[in-house]
Amino acid sequence: MNKEIFDRTIPKKFLRYIRKRDTHIVDLCKGKNVLHIGATDWPFTKERWERGDLLYVRIGEVSVEQLGIDLAKEGSEFLNEKHIPHSRILVRDMNELQDLEFTPDVIVFGDTLEHLMNLEIALTNLKKIMHKNTMLLISVPNAFYFMNFLFALFRKEHQHPDHSIAFTHKTLIQLIGKNDLKVQDFGFTFLEVSSDTRIMNWRGKIMYALVRLMTLISPVFAETLMVVVKK
Repeated sequence: MNKEIFDRTIPKKFLRYIRKRDTHIVDLCKGKNVLHIGATDWPFTKERWERGDLLYVRIGEVSVEQLGIDLAKEGSEFLNEKHIPHSRILVRDMNELQDLEFTPDVIVFGDTLEHLMNLEIALTNLKKIMHKNTMLLISVPNAFYFMNFLFALFRKEHQHPDHSIAFTHKTLIQLIGKNDLKVQDFGFTFLEVSSDTRIMNWRGKIMYALVRLMTLISPVFAETLMVVVKK
């Protein structure tokens, strides 16, 4: 029997804490042709545009070319009207990726996988447009996020109403491997949003401070999983 199947220890090379998810993604997109799946972050597009923390805008500032794909027509039209440098968005779904006539160096697939019903089809569609050196950047919410345990103490569960699945380090790595993709890098991180959208009162501030403290003790308690994969 293969003992590795039952090895529950997270390898030290994967116990990496990335302080800011978006900044890390932007750094990887510098000077690249970027395909950005779910680029509008709908229904928060206009709100995040006004706050100045929309990832699509930040990638456009550093990439050679950015092609966004999104099903949200209103969000796509809104951003196309803003004429983000080197960027445009098409209203398409993931079954139409082969028709794009766009060769990406980087594919940004941020906080989207957990919304989908058929994960294998999604990853297969992405593989079809990846070349040998294409980096696929995947981020998903972490099921072991420490705030989830705090909510559980009060018999509550904090989940986005559109999420279909929750990931841990182990399940995400296994999903990637079963779809013939190879992990190049892995880290635990946090989304970058304005603090006033997270912390509404003093109780929230105490809870969030505790979460950050626990993340320093172990990155496994961070909010988000971030992985870089290739074919």
